[in-house]
Amino acid sequence: MIDLKAKLEAVAEIIEGRVVSDSTLPVCVKGAVLGFPATLQALSPNWPFGVSYCIETEVVDDPNRPARESVLKMTLYPRLGRGLMGFITHVLLFESKGMPVPDKRLSGKFVFSYNDSDLAERFVKYPGVGEKLLALEEHSRFSEMTIKSDAGLVLSQPKSFNALDLDVCRATFRELAEIGQVLFEAF
Repeated sequence: MIDLKAKLEAVAEIIEGRVVSDSTLPVCVKGAVLGFPATLQALSPNWPFGVSYCIETEVVDDPNRPARESVLKMTLYPRLGRGLMGFITHVLLFESKGMPVPDKRLSGKFVFSYNDSDLAERFVKYPGVGEKLLALEEHSRFSEMTIKSDAGLVLSQPKSFNALDLDVCRATFRELAEIGQVLFEAF
């Protein structure tokens, strides 16, 4: 049997934080990764509930920062079917084709939706972002990722907290924080 308290402490060590014991959620760990506030939470440590990772990129409201013309809001999901199977899942399972992105590798792996096509194109083309998104999908097998340039990133992973591999948790937080760095500096 997995010791829940020990695993929570291990995650707290990974993100240089603490276990939030007064939370309404049974799994809630807050800390920081690359200087950004980070949270791992779950409704329950057991299956069928997955975990959510959150990286906040806008923690201080800077009055000297120029007003943003627009804010990127993007959601991406891994495609169920790829290649020829993509056609079948689109027809039989009604999988959305998503909104277009200029990177064929990413559009073949993910279903995108966004509010601003110019910002979405700029984000996807930003050096290293495509590779980080592909790496995240490969090792975390996430089910949904939300990116907001004025807030941060949230990634949902269908694996329960009890089944979560700590190395995957560490790598996922690292990749998310690196994407968060891009959001913070360039968007």
